[in-house]
Amino acid sequence: MTLKMVTALVKGKNSSKVGQEVAREAKRKLATPPAFALLYTSTQYDLKELLKAIREELGNIPLIGCTTGGEITNQQIAKQSVALALFSQSDHFQFHVAMDIGLHDDPTGCIQRIVDQLPKQPENFPYRSAILLHDGLAGRGEEAVLSAATILGPEISFAGGSAGDDLAFKETFVFCNDKITKDSAAICIIDSKSPAAVSVQHGHKPLKCGFVATKAIENVLYEINGKPAWSVWKETVRESAKALGIDVDQLKDHSKIGSLLIRYELGLDTGSGYKIRAPLSKNEDDSLNFGCTILEGAKFCIMESPKQAQLDSAEEAAKKAIAQMKGREVAAALVFDCVCRAIILGDDFAKAITIIQKTIGKDVPLIGFETYGEICRIKGKGSGFHNTTTVIMLLPAE
Repeated sequence: MTLKMVTALVKGKNSSKVGQEVAREAKRKLATPPAFALLYTSTQYDLKELLKAIREELGNIPLIGCTTGGEITNQQIAKQSVALALFSQSDHFQFHVAMDIGLHDDPTGCIQRIVDQLPKQPENFPYRSAILLHDGLAGRGEEAVLSAATILGPEISFAGGSAGDDLAFKETFVFCNDKITKDSAAICIIDSKSPAAVSVQHGHKPLKCGFVATKAIENVLYEINGKPAWSVWKETVRESAKALGIDVDQLKDHSKIGSLLIRYELGLDTGSGYKIRAPLSKNEDDSLNFGCTILEGAKFCIMESPKQAQLDSAEEAAKKAIAQMKGREVAAALVFDCVCRAIILGDDFAKAITIIQKTIGKDVPLIGFETYGEICRIKGKGSGFHNTTTVIMLLPAE
């Protein structure tokens, strides 16, 4: 049997009812027993009641998922909803899931404990890939990805994202089977008879370079070139923001400051481009919080994010992914797209998803979520934790 994925998206007030409805709708579309479930949900729901209802409908099949900043399927893009994908049983695929806690204090140990729970790769399934989801506010995005790349090994490509919480930036959750946890990560190992495709692309360009993180502790950037981080950010982006109708000196509300920071992010020069780091919020001492560790002494640029470049980057990510398929039929598209891009693009965010859909094939089932960070590790090309970036994983039908 070839692989098939179906998706469902449901909104509502009653968490149990929404869980039941989304699971039943997906089951009806699949029409055969599922082998794996991928769940993305708003934090507005009672997560225990939601997951309980879904599990009662689906049974004890492998499941991972997380809370989000927005939910995406090939049918629609929504907020405050629940999106579910079911994958059929297939002679060409096996799915295995595991999770663990303690990501903040011991990211390598956390990932190692997860991998220790997973089976060895079967000989008759020559390709192995993975989905990695983690607490988006643990501040260990880069460490989680680097640890996974080391422990899983150089032959494995994987994609994933940081859990969100509808831009509240208070707490995010990861799911695995019946468990709901914080400060955690979950992995789905995908063993297959043909390789998955994984791609990444961002749409940023430098606004100004020559900055050094002169004081940084973990994921908090305190000083840039010896000055408070927020003051340097304001001064650098003032004229560009003014052209967008934003007076940086009048920004007092945390949400408006956060929206500005998302438009002007940190770019680390990798020698072959820039790796993007999104400042998530400002503290009272004018330091800035990021979704992953910022190394003291790091040299960087402050970037800008033109709308058209964001749309072009979505198309480029899709083109890269479909090229890797080499003509093979695509059974499923998994999209990890930053919540920051949704803010930058506004109403055009839906256009970006439509561009992806047209590029990979309008009939290809698609599920995704708006992340607090994107994960893309491509075999032979190192590992990466990203912000304000599009990551796409394509699974072949066989």
